[in-house]
Amino acid sequence: MSINNNDEAGVSPTRTEPNHLRRAGIIWFVLSVIGIALAIPLLPLILPVGASALESSDNFSILLLTALAVPVAMFVFVGLGYSMIVFRVKERPVEDAVPLKPRPGLQIGWMGITGALCLFLVIYGLLAFYQEAVASPSDPVVVQVTGQQWLWTFHYPQYGASSKGQVLELPVNRPVEFQVTSKDVLHGFAIRALGVRVDANPGQITTTPIVTPNRIGSYTVVCVELCGLYHSYMWSAVNVVSASSFNSWIVSQGGHT
Repeated sequence: MSINNNDEAGVSPTRTEPNHLRRAGIIWFVLSVIGIALAIPLLPLILPVGASALESSDNFSILLLTALAVPVAMFVFVGLGYSMIVFRVKERPVEDAVPLKPRPGLQIGWMGITGALCLFLVIYGLLAFYQEAVASPSDPVVVQVTGQQWLWTFHYPQYGASSKGQVLELPVNRPVEFQVTSKDVLHGFAIRALGVRVDANPGQITTTPIVTPNRIGSYTVVCVELCGLYHSYMWSAVNVVSASSFNSWIVSQGGHT
């Protein structure tokens, strides 16, 4: 008959320490999958409906970057939360913790993953920039945009017309080029639905990439640079209309078609 020495001495069996790295890794993986699965269907409900190919590309970029950011965020949150819960002690520590041992595999893996992620984003951004740069549609509508405290004015040099009510009128399915400047301080010209965003610098004309509105509707141009007391009121209506309606509007503003 065998006798367990630990039981005979009244000593409980030795408790095996769990593999914390593996456990935290499983939690990180599960939460990352859940986060990505929630972000993909929910983000399109939050983002504005794109009214141009440029804006649709921006929305896709936001969705892609969010999907890539979720695992990184979960890595930080799981590491912090797991450490606070599992290794928390009530008493004040009386001795130093066990020194960390170098793990070249983890270091190389972390550097490799982050390096590959950054390289992918750089290549993705360069390709998107190249596509915008080589796109040069013919016969764009040129709109000269001037910002000042605290309103926008719009001039159409091709038609000899200026918007009388600070309303930006654009024809659907027609390329548009904005030439943006400022009379006083730095402003930010942005039409979120069209994917347009550029600084309005005093004494300098900045030309935006050509954008083609592809959805009839009403949108908004806002200032996205803090420009003074009434910055939040510096917005104007943007109407994307049919070609015939645009021509009629140009005539009503004193221009010609």
